[in-house]
Amino acid sequence: MYTCINCGAHVDELYRRYSPSVLKVLKCEKCGNLADKYIEYDPVIVLVDLVLLEKPAYRHLLYNSDFNAYWKLMVVLILGESFRKWTSYEEESRARDSSAPSSSSSSSSSSSSSNFTDPVFELFARSSGLFVFQGERNFYFLLAHTALSLTAFVCVVLLITELRWMLLGSRPRRYKPTDLVRALIIGGCAKLLGLLGIVWQHAAPEPHHILIYGYTVLCLLTAYSVVCESGRTGSLIGLAGGLLAHNYVYNIIPELYLSTANVTLLQA
Repeated sequence: MYTCINCGAHVDELYRRYSPSVLKVLKCEKCGNLADKYIEYDPVIVLVDLVLLEKPAYRHLLYNSDFNAYWKLMVVLILGESFRKWTSYEEESRARDSSAPSSSSSSSSSSSSSNFTDPVFELFARSSGLFVFQGERNFYFLLAHTALSLTAFVCVVLLITELRWMLLGSRPRRYKPTDLVRALIIGGCAKLLGLLGIVWQHAAPEPHHILIYGYTVLCLLTAYSVVCESGRTGSLIGLAGGLLAHNYVYNIIPELYLSTANVTLLQA
């Protein structure tokens, strides 16, 4: 069973093959358009339409294509996001260490670490005093941290979506939780654009990160609306809780570790 990329209706077949080199793309009986024009297109064109947030391209990838390497895509997403954070925090740590006065190393490190807005960066800054998570160990910590944040995001989105179907009673017939997980992985891959900041150093990286975060949210909204057949409001409701859970896990884990490490250090 396939899906029309234009209206989302079910179709029995996408094309009819008359010879090994000749096939005809069939039309959807509901909307009258070609059921899936992308079967004749180059994958690069499909990728361009995905970047342009075209819903037909998302339907083609999720329902009509043979792409099944979503777990590999998830691994690449976790590795890429962790590596971006790792390089960013390492560069900021070295910059602060080089600019800090040598005479007031102990006092300035404690006062400056309290002014950090990012708890993960605070963990990096204080790791030298706790003799843990130094060097490449920071990257392993970020791998686990990113994986937990992504897991919390996906689980909360699934939970809110199921509660929404139970309350409203408008569950689509073809909706599957596995399809939603795949859609969230595809939408979340927009974060890989942050790797470009490693190649081209930005004088002001914050606007670049905000732009990528906003584009990632748009990709997630598009992917969510395709799977759940919902509008912008319904998609925002489903994703808002997941984004809050992601930010909560992102902030609470370093704080819990820092508090635990401080207690252990004091007891020792």
